[in-house]
Amino acid sequence: MHVGEIVRPYRGLYARAAYWNSLDPLDRTRHIVRALSMRHPGWIFCGSTAAIMLGLDCSYRLAMPVRIVAKPGAHYRNTDRLARCPIAYPETVTTPDGVTVTSPLRTLFDCAAHHPLRYALAPLDAALRTGLVQREQMLGFPGSVKYTRRRAAVERAFSLADGRSENGGESEARAVLIGLGYPPHDLQKPFPCLDDPRRTHRPDFLWTRDDGGQVAGELDGTRKYADRTMTDGRTIRAVVDEERERQRCLERQGVGMVRMYYGDLDRPQLLRQRLDAAGVPHV
Repeated sequence: MHVGEIVRPYRGLYARAAYWNSLDPLDRTRHIVRALSMRHPGWIFCGSTAAIMLGLDCSYRLAMPVRIVAKPGAHYRNTDRLARCPIAYPETVTTPDGVTVTSPLRTLFDCAAHHPLRYALAPLDAALRTGLVQREQMLGFPGSVKYTRRRAAVERAFSLADGRSENGGESEARAVLIGLGYPPHDLQKPFPCLDDPRRTHRPDFLWTRDDGGQVAGELDGTRKYADRTMTDGRTIRAVVDEERERQRCLERQGVGMVRMYYGDLDRPQLLRQRLDAAGVPHV
């Protein structure tokens, strides 16, 4: 081994640098949690860490610290790598890789209670989309949890969950739009392709103005153009050309378009200006 070939992602855990650097933040968390679970079989993982281990969408920004259940009333020093969350009598499940985590509904509850809506909505949407929980279960769960100061925030997040959201980025964007006062009126609504009757166009978001006109919203990201798993092997130019044709097709049907990028979610004032310029209705 040469210097730099091994990395230490967590105290006492080591990995080959080339392999570790190829992983995204969520996969890195999964590796760390599986190793910690073998070392500490009594640990129960919770919050965003449990959401990641359950395969739910979760922002990279919540990949760390690893969150575990601690005894209520006990005082621990949280670090940037490990956080202990007091949860009394947590219901648990075991993931296929043998990791003990809080139950799906409790996991969603804790995500909604401890994180802003922007980061809470993605795992909620994913849980409905994948069928991990049913909507009736979700809506009824907050009332069963005792001793929480953030019940209203949880109930609001749960009520806004929508399984039609196709990925975590769309969920984050929808939460930001709601927070800015531009809640989408519809998601993934199909429109016919005027050039190919076998195809349909489904914009991420859709708004209907008071005059009956419609505005579609699209969240674009670099992966959409560069990740071969998302482009079916097409070149970046081909993907861009297809997006332009799709937008022109919607415009021919009287549907305006506003495009957003993930970075725009961190610049709400600029995003608000873009939405207003596109005529998106504001609440």
